[in-house]
Amino acid sequence: MQRDITRLSNKCDSMEASIQNNHTTNSTMTSRLGNSCDRIERKLDQHDILLQDQNRAHAATNNVIRSHSRVHSNNHNILRSAIDGLDVKLNNIETKQKYQEILLQNQKWVYSAPSPTEEEWESYADDDADDDIDDAKEFLQQIKKMTEDIRWSQTNGNITLCPSSNFAYNRMFLPHWEEFANALNQYQYYIKCVDKTTDSNKPSLELIGMELPNEVIDRLSKALKSTRFYAFSIEDNPNFGQKDINFALEYLKTNVDMQVFSISNNIIPTEDIERLSEIVKNHPSLRCLPRTTENENFEMIMNAGKNKLEAINLSFNRISTEGGTCISNCLTQNPVLVSLYLEGNELDDRAAILIAESLKHNISLRFLHLTENNITQTGWKALRKAEFDDTSLNTAFNSNHTCNINYPLDRDVREGLDVSEMNGDILCTEAFDSRSVRRKKIYSILSTRNRDCSNVGNFDDDMPVELLPHMLHSIHRFSNYRDGGADISQVRGHVHPLSLVYEICRHWEKSLATFEELSS
Repeated sequence: MQRDITRLSNKCDSMEASIQNNHTTNSTMTSRLGNSCDRIERKLDQHDILLQDQNRAHAATNNVIRSHSRVHSNNHNILRSAIDGLDVKLNNIETKQKYQEILLQNQKWVYSAPSPTEEEWESYADDDADDDIDDAKEFLQQIKKMTEDIRWSQTNGNITLCPSSNFAYNRMFLPHWEEFANALNQYQYYIKCVDKTTDSNKPSLELIGMELPNEVIDRLSKALKSTRFYAFSIEDNPNFGQKDINFALEYLKTNVDMQVFSISNNIIPTEDIERLSEIVKNHPSLRCLPRTTENENFEMIMNAGKNKLEAINLSFNRISTEGGTCISNCLTQNPVLVSLYLEGNELDDRAAILIAESLKHNISLRFLHLTENNITQTGWKALRKAEFDDTSLNTAFNSNHTCNINYPLDRDVREGLDVSEMNGDILCTEAFDSRSVRRKKIYSILSTRNRDCSNVGNFDDDMPVELLPHMLHSIHRFSNYRDGGADISQVRGHVHPLSLVYEICRHWEKSLATFEELSS
């Protein structure tokens, strides 16, 4: 028994020693493992540092690359811009050189179109020509003179062919048209060289009141492919047909420099009005669209030109009162329109009242032409009130100060319309300054009512003191107004300025005293 206990005890001691040895081994291994982990962590830290350094190096490299790219791009853009500028200058020089060469060549040029013989003129008369032979001869002289002026650069940029009366076309006129078309083709170099900073310098071509047969249109179309006029009119042409329409619309479409276009007094079918409207919408430069025909299509034209055209001519289109709504809407919503021509239509007082109402919200329109309509004095007075409502100083202040309405010359209609106070002056653009017009109207009311001592009604308790500077300035500006030696102010009821100042200061005595006290 004792032996078994001893053996068991020894076994336990052996196991305890073995456990102790294992614990020592485990500690050693744990220590070694810890050391290995520390070394790994240090390696990882070093690796992270290396990665950070590498990333910083990459970022710096990318910054340098981007900087070089920007510099390169800027230099490239500068260089490209400089090259483009040089190309433009070179093209201008080449164009001017070409133009000078043409002028030198044209010094020896001679008008070669033969004058019709007496036999040809007799044959022309035998064909029952509608018009006098003298008119045809005069036109041939006109086309010769214009061709020579173009060749020898003696035009002012405006090329107009307009016979004194209509005459039948004859094939013997074709050589003269060929000379004219060839001159137009050369004219492209003049147009490219001329200074176009002002409207008066912008070349225009007008072909008015003459028959243009197909063979003439073919030659004009070819000549105008490269010759871009800034204004083009083909008006009141006998036998105006589809080829004439196609010629005019195609030239408008392809000439991106054109600003004024007119095919007035010619019959234009509805489908071609639609074509014209589409061209107007997409044209990059067009500003003015003079008169077209076909009453039912005028709304299409006005909508096509909304916020684009500065001038629209819808005269003599048989526009009725139903169209007044479209016109008034156009005036209210179109801040670009400057001139609107509506003479010779069928508008009545209802349309005039609608248009007058729209003028309360329009501060851009300068010219409105409404004569030769069915407007009576009622409609004209509504328009006059929109321009200058002299009921009070406040209503005058809030009137339209930019639009000049063309009133009829009929004395019965003009009676009661104080046209001397209407807005602006078609001969002086400076006269459309709204502040000057407003002060002129204020002075008119003050001076007129001062003469009959009725100015008291102008000065009520609601009169804003902000109006005072305008009143004093209007007296200073217009009380001694002179124009060409005539005392225009007498028409406005001229009175001594001190009398007006006294009236004004009496009304604002308390306001001015308060202002003086606050200022001090």
